[in-house]
Amino acid sequence: MTTRRDLLKWVPAGAALLTAGCTGESPAGSGKAAAGCDDTALRARLREARLQPVLRRELLPDPIVIDKVEMLRRDGEYFVRATCTEGVSGWAMANPGRMPAAFPILPVRIAPYLEGKDARDLDALVDGAFVHGSNYKWQGLPFWSSVARAELAILDLIGKRSGQPAHALIGGKVRDSVGVYYANGDREHSAEWVVDKLRASVAESGARAVKFKLGARMRMTDASTARDLKLIPMMREQLGSDMVIYADANGSYDVETAIRIGRLMEDYDYGFFEEPVQFDYLEETRQVADAISIPVAGGEQESSLWRFEWMIANGAVRIVQPDLIYFGGLLRSMRVAAMAREAGIDIVPHISPRGMGALYMTHFACALENTTDFQEYKGDTDRVPYEISGTGERFKAVDGRLAVPDAPGFGIEFDPGFLAGLEPVPV
Repeated sequence: MTTRRDLLKWVPAGAALLTAGCTGESPAGSGKAAAGCDDTALRARLREARLQPVLRRELLPDPIVIDKVEMLRRDGEYFVRATCTEGVSGWAMANPGRMPAAFPILPVRIAPYLEGKDARDLDALVDGAFVHGSNYKWQGLPFWSSVARAELAILDLIGKRSGQPAHALIGGKVRDSVGVYYANGDREHSAEWVVDKLRASVAESGARAVKFKLGARMRMTDASTARDLKLIPMMREQLGSDMVIYADANGSYDVETAIRIGRLMEDYDYGFFEEPVQFDYLEETRQVADAISIPVAGGEQESSLWRFEWMIANGAVRIVQPDLIYFGGLLRSMRVAAMAREAGIDIVPHISPRGMGALYMTHFACALENTTDFQEYKGDTDRVPYEISGTGERFKAVDGRLAVPDAPGFGIEFDPGFLAGLEPVPV
């Protein structure tokens, strides 16, 4: 597992790779691939890595035929239920803020393709859903988020049918708990308010790392830049030298300003700089990464495996951040992790707090060899009644860590009375 200090120690080696030419070789003794070089050999290795199946089919000797994939809702909360022909059901919860606009994609364009298929072929099914019925024309976050929710329900189904926890199905647990960084998404309040809010969140969760927002979200103003220049040193001064601090610009800056902000973050020992310029400005992102020593992170809005390959091969980011939902689920995100591992860089997935985001992230991150000590967390924000299987407890960080559930599927049980009141979403 890569620590923050390890990550920062690697930066000089990474910087050398970016300037040494595309030899495809690592500095002597570094043990790292030439992540900054878009050479043919590296691209071939990355492509081979992302083509490997993720689901551990050797754990699944018997067919699990998907009978039905349904969208259900109650009290503004949305669920996906996947049921096999033997009557076992898996569940996934969806983000209620986005699903009302995107939900027809799942029952109309995805569910009919999945029904009748063997769930053990989930890797191929995720890829097949993209081309089935010209679904590639729907490429983007609404489509892949819908695929992700179906995939999560099917993974829960497979786990319950086979007696395996989800993390075992996608690679196997390499850690029993996952450390968290507490993320704050506010851009409207003062620098002082943000620091106080994060201090309170840290006290409640025990987190030893934090992330806050910079810029004005996909734009910058004089006021937002003044706030940023105040907030960056204040965060370090108020939270202390032992706190790991990340910052996310959500594509707010131009290259010149991003480099200026990044160098200020260097002065205050920040851990990474997320989306310094607009997310689809890949060349400009690389320019920022070339100019600063702290790792540039990105990929939250990305929906293309090929573009992740480009970012990794060209050194545009030193931390890849596929969103586990936006990008299409855990299997596709594991393929990004495989490419990152091949190139010697880390993956720190992005996740929304709603729709059981922290739970899905924990199953994913506990199976990663190439990640940092801290994963995104915003507390227990879902309102539905559930418990970690057999405990009566909800899924929350304790002393800055999330324990990995080991019960079948995702290891939680929704209240049966609540589920009984779910109704089909009319299409």
